[in-house]
Amino acid sequence: KLSFEEIEGLKTKSLAGDVSAQQIIASLTENNESFAKKTDFSKSKYIKRKQQKFMKCFTPLETTVYNLCDYFFMVNSQKIRGIRTDTLSQLLSLANVYSNARVLAVDDGQGLVVGALLSRLDEEGGRVVAIHDGDVHNYDVLRYMNSTTESSDRLRTLAWSNINRKMDPFTEELPENPSQMDISGRERRLRGHTRLSQTLDEFQHGDFDALVVSTNYNPLSVIKRLVPRLGGSRMLVVYDQSKEALLESFAWLRESHEFLNVQLTESWLREYQVLPKRTHPLMSMSGSGGFLLSAIHLAAPASSSSSSE
Repeated sequence: KLSFEEIEGLKTKSLAGDVSAQQIIASLTENNESFAKKTDFSKSKYIKRKQQKFMKCFTPLETTVYNLCDYFFMVNSQKIRGIRTDTLSQLLSLANVYSNARVLAVDDGQGLVVGALLSRLDEEGGRVVAIHDGDVHNYDVLRYMNSTTESSDRLRTLAWSNINRKMDPFTEELPENPSQMDISGRERRLRGHTRLSQTLDEFQHGDFDALVVSTNYNPLSVIKRLVPRLGGSRMLVVYDQSKEALLESFAWLRESHEFLNVQLTESWLREYQVLPKRTHPLMSMSGSGGFLLSAIHLAAPASSSSSSE
């Protein structure tokens, strides 16, 4: 049986590179009196625990939407508003996001839903217009996605405070004998003014192919505000962590004559451990991955559209 001092000595040699982690584990198993009495399953668990303790290894993973959603759900689910991988896949499927779709989105889950929408767009004309709080969006998850310049250009962001804004022409003039700072500052403000004008024009044009909402506000207030921008025969999809937050919106959509096929769903996921003679459901699983409210938005009648014009 190894003493405490001998085990600490092996650890010190391991840090110096004189002894490998496999040699330490082999020494522990050889000098463990009860190891030979264990069942094969118990031996496997014992060795696995020692490997986790003494072997420092990792596997690099590609930053796909699935991997990011799975990681944040396990580490900090509140960051992404508790949306699970299966629920996110259902959201993308229900929204019918295709390669050149124009999608209107509200994402208060730090950009995971927006990033998932962008991952579906790969043709010219595809666009995601995202509505957010504050002057600058807080889509922190996007920085992990290694997005290309083309993918980033497909995203347009718009603050709630600007959705009804009327843009005036850019009239700022440079002072006499301007410095380089004055010139670069004016160019930066001109680019910001131009981009905001283009985003507002696209938002006010409406006729979006999908409306996807994941918000901390009352979902019904967001739906009523943005549904007029949604095209006919297009999908409305709303995500929330709790069913109760969506019940008011569900009842309103059911009573409305503008929507068909209103559904409130929750996906069910069970993970399995798959090992020889040890395949079974995991002992600890998530209780819920969130709820989805979906409906088809009907096109406005031709008479009403012509009269409004």
